[in-house]
Amino acid sequence: MQKILFITILFFTFNLLAQRSRGGGRQQGQNPEANRTKEIKKLSAKEIAGIFYYDVDEVIKKIKVKDDDKQYSLTRALRNYNFKIKEILFLNTTKFTDLDLLMNSISKGKDNESSINIREKVREVIRPIKDSVHKNEKELNGILKGILSEKQDKKWLKYQQNKIESLQPQKAENNKEGSRPNRGDGMRRQ
Repeated sequence: MQKILFITILFFTFNLLAQRSRGGGRQQGQNPEANRTKEIKKLSAKEIAGIFYYDVDEVIKKIKVKDDDKQYSLTRALRNYNFKIKEILFLNTTKFTDLDLLMNSISKGKDNESSINIREKVREVIRPIKDSVHKNEKELNGILKGILSEKQDKKWLKYQQNKIESLQPQKAENNKEGSRPNRGDGMRRQ
């Protein structure tokens, strides 16, 4: 029995390796990068709402804060921000869970009329959460502006913007030639 199981596993492994070496069953001329862009990332309501936490050590490295007093003040401000965001997440956990289930079930079905209704529902629920997160970000930026030098503050804002943009779902690009590049002009939130 064990020999049969071993031979079966061995057969499937060799078969799989042979397919990969031949291109995995791909047709000639097909672009493998195009397949990667077609992968559907699961939508996360908390990411859409801007819920994330800052890694204090990473921020200190990225914006190059050397002074111990500044590091202490920066750490306090970021930990305070993270605490407030955890509070927002805790208070809205059921909303996020429900929206995640709803969004990911609709993304599979892709019924156009129902997806429009779902988008409206998502906006309606996420808007106040997003606004409170944005308010906390503005408050954090005001505190950090008083702590950091001008150069460090610019690095901080750039780091923050990149972090926020990395969480937002990417729209599929059908026509690369006709599409315009996305410009990150400051901290814009909707």
